[in-house]
Amino acid sequence: MADYTTDLQAAIASYAPDKQIITFSPAMLILPRDGKRGNFETTVQVSYFFHEWIHYLHNVSTVHGMSAYSSFIGLWNAFRHTTDELGLGQGRFITSSAEELKTRDYLDVIRSTRRPADKPLPGEPSVDMCRIVSCKPAGDFNGIPDHLDVSVEVTNKLGDVVPYPKVIGPIEIIESVAYLLESHFLVRGFNHPPSSTSVFPYQTLTLLARHIAPELDDNTVLMCGLASLQSTFPTDAVIQFLKVCHEFRKNGKDAIEWLTVETVRQLRTNEPALRAALKEISDMFPVPGGVERAVKETVAFMEKNLDLRLDNPFFELDFVDYIHEGGPGNFDQLMHRLMQTHGICSCRQERAGSDDEIGRDDLFNFAAATSDDRLTDARLAMLASVDFLIRHLREDGNFRATADLQNRKCPFFNSCRESTRNDHATGCATQPWKSVHIRPANPCSYAQGVLHFRPGELKSRSGD
Repeated sequence: MADYTTDLQAAIASYAPDKQIITFSPAMLILPRDGKRGNFETTVQVSYFFHEWIHYLHNVSTVHGMSAYSSFIGLWNAFRHTTDELGLGQGRFITSSAEELKTRDYLDVIRSTRRPADKPLPGEPSVDMCRIVSCKPAGDFNGIPDHLDVSVEVTNKLGDVVPYPKVIGPIEIIESVAYLLESHFLVRGFNHPPSSTSVFPYQTLTLLARHIAPELDDNTVLMCGLASLQSTFPTDAVIQFLKVCHEFRKNGKDAIEWLTVETVRQLRTNEPALRAALKEISDMFPVPGGVERAVKETVAFMEKNLDLRLDNPFFELDFVDYIHEGGPGNFDQLMHRLMQTHGICSCRQERAGSDDEIGRDDLFNFAAATSDDRLTDARLAMLASVDFLIRHLREDGNFRATADLQNRKCPFFNSCRESTRNDHATGCATQPWKSVHIRPANPCSYAQGVLHFRPGELKSRSGD
């Protein structure tokens, strides 16, 4: 599964959508050793955090994000049909089949919605040095294109023009929307120029709009991008929104009014299926506690955000004014309130030091948006559970056996301070799932994530 990680910005901060965690590198030390959150040194660092949290927000408030999440949870549920009494995969379906559990369908959705970003253009040209000369919908997911094949001409400083074939997929739209919101955040909120970044993926939407809808301003382009995320396959949707809004603008009509009405109509059309899918996810987790608590928290935020979008489909645009009016000195508190309303994801602060250093990094919540330690622990168990599942995925919709997995570090390797990490360092660095055999009365976070795959906690999807 792809993380939203690209070029310089991602070397500083990045977001992993399925694990719902923002990672800050040592270059962006917002959590020093003294434990004080929000140690932003520059306005740009504040905007980077805002950018990454917007990714999380779009995971839990858009049709695209909820479609991907629903499919991923479908795979989560299906994997439980392959496990033993400790949650370890046996490499075969014990109580059902891949066809019955629709694992291939789920994987197809995930491959389309989580398609990795295309490579940046060589030489780091500016967006003004680039021009899309052709754009063709491509891919076929049940008759719907899931990406765009484009040809881009790049003019270098000597005036030479070089053509490049490029692919625009969902992540290009997601990153472009987040970058436009981040730029809006910097310019309108802090009177600061936008950050310099690569054309692909961050300025893809701007480049696409110049080709399809050259008369649209940046705010309308941003809203077209936001509207497209209320579709499972946003690249097909964004083309239609840009074209229609362009015609409205040419004819002197209100494109924003039409786009707002159309986005709400689209949400209303999708609402019954979304509500049913979210209920189905909740029903998969009948046993209270652990991963179930974190999943149901995520579902609750999705339901709340859906309600809010039906009333205000572009509510992200209000965040900039909200933070600007509150003042940069209150950013921590303002984000705390936004998270309480729209959703909370985990954060990881990486620090310089040895790769084997115990406690080098920290896992934390940016804002103390909840005092429930059980939820914090549940989010960590969910992250571990997702990590464990991803290692087992196969292209054909089946799952590998845990015994056949390649060695890989525990995602908590540099942040864990439990005795397991000290006493079993080699296992944590190579096969963290074996922690299920250690301290059965008080398992570590990774062991908790694995144990939640035990068949005794299984409940099949309705109709299986």
